[in-house]
Amino acid sequence: MRQKIDNNEKDYIWHDGVRISAEQLLSMAKNAGSYALAEHYLCSLMAYAAMNQLPYYINKVNEVREHYQVIPIPVPKEKDSVASVSYNRHVSIDDMARKKYGLMSDEDRRAILRVSLQVLIETHRELFERTTHWIGIYLVIRDRLDSSVSKKGFKDFAKSFTPECWPVMLAIGVSTMSNFSHYVNYEDRFEAYYDMDHNPWDDLCNVFWNILKQQIMG
Repeated sequence: MRQKIDNNEKDYIWHDGVRISAEQLLSMAKNAGSYALAEHYLCSLMAYAAMNQLPYYINKVNEVREHYQVIPIPVPKEKDSVASVSYNRHVSIDDMARKKYGLMSDEDRRAILRVSLQVLIETHRELFERTTHWIGIYLVIRDRLDSSVSKKGFKDFAKSFTPECWPVMLAIGVSTMSNFSHYVNYEDRFEAYYDMDHNPWDDLCNVFWNILKQQIMG
């Protein structure tokens, strides 16, 4: 296992459709201007670390968090590191985020979703251009966090965590969720968004889940 990032052996990380070296991604995070913007880069870094069992990346993420005066992520002691890595091989970050979300109060859940939407609209405005994109948000919440969320009740739920800065033209409406069947093929309608053969909101779902996961775990 690699124990450091150096000039001889660089890690290249998938970020927004391109591969970027870890050093460059960390530099972009530190130069983002605010932690809310830096999180977008850190999500890609942490996802890479989780998939490749590279816990030492937490130290790199903490460098960025400290740069913005954000409390660092607790790092396990060396004697606990082996057990921690072994555990994480069986329990993914996605599963841990779902469990942590399930233990939250309704108020805390809405707060997490509200902040995540705000980060999304500030950093990826191009992914949310129509009210029908709310369906993508619904799919992420339903398939990743809470399967009890229904299309019928999602309008009122969405209004409860819509940020104050949200564009009026993109506010969820009475008929927004009824467009689901117009955009999703019949064979995909009972699939999770990540198992669909054709997900019209694929990019939005993937980016929003990375943001949301980081907010929950952070």
